[in-house]
Amino acid sequence: MEFRITADEQRVLFLIVDCLDAGDAPTADELSRAADGDVLRDVASLRAKGWVLVRHIDEHPTVIGLSPMAVAAVRNLRYGRRG
Repeated sequence: MEFRITADEQRVLFLIVDCLDAGDAPTADELSRAADGDVLRDVASLRAKGWVLVRHIDEHPTVIGLSPMAVAAVRNLRYGRRG
């Protein structure tokens, strides 16, 4: 897992976490609407870096969860610690 993420990726990551915490598996389109801009590139980058798990559901890239290591990393990011 690549621990270095950009500020834009972090913003999208927290949108993803909010959706997942609410019990939703967000599509890239839903995340783009929530972010007021296209975030498909950020979602793909987070996936490539090992942060999120993405599946194509009904031909839409959908974030279905965080990788196990990302869960701990997100907790650290939320509390201002980078690890």
